[in-house]
Amino acid sequence: MVQTNTNLKIEIKKAEMELQRPSSSYLVKKNIPTKEIKFISAESPKDDSQYSDISCSFQVTTQLEYELKKGQALITFEDEEVAQNVIKRGKHLVTFGSEEMKLMAKPVPLKTGLSLQVHSKISKKKIDVAGIPNELPEEQMRDKLALSFSKSQNGGGEVEHVEYSVNTQRAVITFLKNGVADNILKHKKYPLFTNTSCYQVDVSPHMKRNVKKLQVFSGISKRTVLLTGLRNIQDDEESIEEDIFIHFQKGSNGGGDVEVVKCALKKPQIAYFEADLDQGCLTWVQ
Repeated sequence: MVQTNTNLKIEIKKAEMELQRPSSSYLVKKNIPTKEIKFISAESPKDDSQYSDISCSFQVTTQLEYELKKGQALITFEDEEVAQNVIKRGKHLVTFGSEEMKLMAKPVPLKTGLSLQVHSKISKKKIDVAGIPNELPEEQMRDKLALSFSKSQNGGGEVEHVEYSVNTQRAVITFLKNGVADNILKHKKYPLFTNTSCYQVDVSPHMKRNVKKLQVFSGISKRTVLLTGLRNIQDDEESIEEDIFIHFQKGSNGGGDVEVVKCALKKPQIAYFEADLDQGCLTWVQ
């Protein structure tokens, strides 16, 4: 009976830990390229005591990659209705030089994309401290942190509150006045004095981040058509793209005004689509 209860407790513990983990169906991994941000203006108020943090927000919308395989082409029309009519027709006889070839028109199958707003707040009164030595009990270390960060000769100031966790060996220091945090953050290290030693702990801005307006989207580009069936063609891609452009530009062939054509004859190509969430459509951008 004792062994059974022990096993049951272990299973309950495992279940609780599993529930705390985020479900993989809600995890999204995307490589977001690094972007340079240029600030074109700045304000320097005479008295910034009223400002307790700095806020910024970013709108992030992922592009959807599509691998255009060998023997395929993408064609984007100006009019959505023309593109849909081309797809409904299905088979198209297109002339390349002296040869006529049957191409199939299909929708472009795209993967799932993501749009979200990232809101960040950087506190002007708080800093994060990491690398705190596990030398003293929690209460004593909290006092040492408050004392060390209040030393004006090291750039510190009067400490209002210390939030410290011995498990993570990290802390959040809140100062009474603005400006102290900025002085400390001019350096990445700060001296922490304990009973016997002086340690150089890591300091960094205290930031809060949250995600709003998360939208997961998937769909089919309404103005772009996938053409398949380009086989055994000796001409260069530019010539083939021009022939496709001319054919589908004509209303008599069921086409209309064409924006762009891209084909892959010798090797696969990557096309990128971006979402216009207001219009509910996906547009080929490269």
